[in-house]
Formats: sequence, C-alpha cells, structure tokens
Amino acid sequence: IKTALKKKKGVSSPKNYGADDSGNWSPILAAECRGIEPFAFFPMGNNDFVVTSTGGKEFTEDVELGEGDWADYDDETDEPVSMSEIEFKWEAV
Repeated sequence: IKTALKKKKGVSSPKNYGADDSGNWSPILAAECRGIEPFAFFPMGNNDFVVTSTGGKEFTEDVELGEGDWADYDDETDEPVSMSEIEFKWEAV
C-alpha cells in the first residue's frame, strides 16, 4: 500500500499530524481493503494514539479521540495540550 500511496498521492506513508496541519486533512492510516468499502472510522481504545506537546512531552495513556476532542496538561512547560473538532474520513487512492 505504501507504493500505491506514493504513486497516486505523493505520500510515502501516513505521517504525524502536527500543529502546522491544523485545519487540513492529513493521512494518518493506510489500509488495504480489497473486497470491502470502508465508510467510517471510529478510534477505539485509550492507548492507540500518542500525542506529543510542543514542549516534547508524550501523552500515551488515556488518549481517547472517539468523542472528537482531547485535552491534557503539560506540567513541564506549564501549558495546556489539546485537540478539538477531530474528524476522520476515508479516501480511496
């Protein structure tokens, strides 16, 4: 699938989504779906995503994105860390 993404979309692999990507669609997952047509993505589980603050602290526990937003606090930089209005879409390549 990496080859297909590279040839068709110019993407070598799914990438990290950072602050500079805010408001733009960014591939975070590549899946080969022969014979099925996915129509929705529901992130489930509390440890499937890793969030890294601008200060470099990684949040690996209780990162639940299913509600469309997430927030925590970076004690080291004394700053809030959050993601809001999270949306997912499938796109065929």
